[in-house]
Amino acid sequence: MTESELYQYALFMLSRRDYGTEELNARMKRRMYEKNEGIVDETLIERVIARLSEQHFLDDTRVLELHFQSYIRKGYGPLRIKQELRQKGFAATLIDQQFEKTDVDWFELAATVRRKKFSDDIPSDFKEKSKQIRYLQYRGFSGDMIFEQFR
Repeated sequence: MTESELYQYALFMLSRRDYGTEELNARMKRRMYEKNEGIVDETLIERVIARLSEQHFLDDTRVLELHFQSYIRKGYGPLRIKQELRQKGFAATLIDQQFEKTDVDWFELAATVRRKKFSDDIPSDFKEKSKQIRYLQYRGFSGDMIFEQFR
């Protein structure tokens, strides 16, 4: 697979949706492995990624912001968002910068998510309260954000 073919493949992928550097890198490795009988040229992939970055087709900061806003709209808490972004291969420093510049009220978001799923009533039953706590934990809210909902 030549550099031109790999570059065209990367452009095709980026035309469909935005990718982070690590995610696109993994896609190109897989494509090269399939097309070159198992041979992967790391330097070729790095050159294509550098070229895409220079041309501003590949921007981790922009993609991270898009994912971040998407996860907030889905009602995810900060712990879940950090986990999802790390799995997508974003650098921890970029993730931390995004959290620093955001103005999301996580307690209010947790309250909104709980109300949307379970209504306004605060449960008196231990079983129902445990169910709601587990749900909010799964969504990525910390203990203090969760227990604030039941006061």
